[in-house]
Amino acid sequence: MNYKKTILITAGIVALGLSAYLVFNQWNKGSVTIEEKPGVPKAGVVIPVIEIGEKRTIPVEEEFLLSMEEYGVQDAIHGMSHQKVRADDKWGFIPLTQDRVQRLIEVVEASENNYISAPVYLDILNRWANNDFSRADKDHNAIWDLQEGNVGKASGLLSIEEEKTFIKKHFKIENE
Repeated sequence: MNYKKTILITAGIVALGLSAYLVFNQWNKGSVTIEEKPGVPKAGVVIPVIEIGEKRTIPVEEEFLLSMEEYGVQDAIHGMSHQKVRADDKWGFIPLTQDRVQRLIEVVEASENNYISAPVYLDILNRWANNDFSRADKDHNAIWDLQEGNVGKASGLLSIEEEKTFIKKHFKIENE
């Protein structure tokens, strides 16, 4: 009798948790705009890139403090890269916006002597600041390796349509 009761209680807790998670995710979707912009020309072809615009609830300077720990910088780059890359598992998503990229450049430059992998971060962020996401999968994996990842290695780049689908999954799109 106790076994059945334990199973019922466990199932109830799991169902309640799953319901709360789904409701929380729907209510917490932020509103964003997406815009296609020209990327960096490669072999004479300009491939468009997606740029997200969002209504901020806190300034980027408060989101990414100059005193950020190195692991926080890694998490931010990793989370932003998920918008651009193909991977079986993706945990965490931070909208890849130009103000975040610029702020992270400031953060890394301010702590360059304290971050072991500052050159890696600046290489990635400076390319992204110029709308060059042609290596975003390699960028993701460089950070993933630094974080000793074992699941979710990027295997390529998303198409524009796949990227839009990914963004729609995480946010409400205002301009569609």
